[in-house]
Amino acid sequence: MLCKAGTALDITRCRGLIIAHLQHAIPHIFEHITKDGSSFRCTESWVKKFLFEHLQWLYRHATRAAQKIPQNAEECCLEQFLQLLALTIRDCAIFHPSFYVNINQTNVIYQPANTSTYEVKGSKPVTALGQDEKWAFTTIVGISAAGDALPFHFDLPI
Repeated sequence: MLCKAGTALDITRCRGLIIAHLQHAIPHIFEHITKDGSSFRCTESWVKKFLFEHLQWLYRHATRAAQKIPQNAEECCLEQFLQLLALTIRDCAIFHPSFYVNINQTNVIYQPANTSTYEVKGSKPVTALGQDEKWAFTTIVGISAAGDALPFHFDLPI
């Protein structure tokens, strides 16, 4: 996936990724002692051989630039993180009450849209500011099943 995304991978990065994956999936591989008294070591030569034999990867020079980072990269990363977090909570059966949140939103009007106003009797024309729009904002409140009140969120008009 990293190669397809244009991330430059060298032997050091590949080795780090492989070690992290092995430590997560089969951590005992680094502790197991073989008959000759040695243990598994994820050496650079082992990584090169693994990458070639199992993935058919060779170390090559780049021939073109990868796609540029989009302007909204931080927003995209946050969105991906939140989706992954939601899937983790769902799939890993995390049942802690802090993860169950009830939220509600309400519209707070601080200047209603009016078509009428007080004016001196007989005045013409009668003008009212903001006649065609109301001035309001949305307040979002939430509480978790553990009883933790979430901070208010205000969605203000631009």
